[in-house]
Amino acid sequence: MRKCADCRYFCNDPEWIEKTFPALNVLSSAYASVRADAGVCRRRGLFLPPWQTCREFESEKANCR
Repeated sequence: MRKCADCRYFCNDPEWIEKTFPALNVLSSAYASVRADAGVCRRRGLFLPPWQTCREFESEKANCR
């Protein structure tokens, strides 16, 4: 099954998320347990759960950085 967690555009690295969204740590941290494995689709600019999927899925996992 295709899912965001396996897509090349999905990034859930806490360090990358905090660097990309600097105001995020005002409320909490990208390392917080409430974020779990959610991340950002770098293609669509959306914050998503890892089990989501879309038509733009590409299976070759890329590095977030």
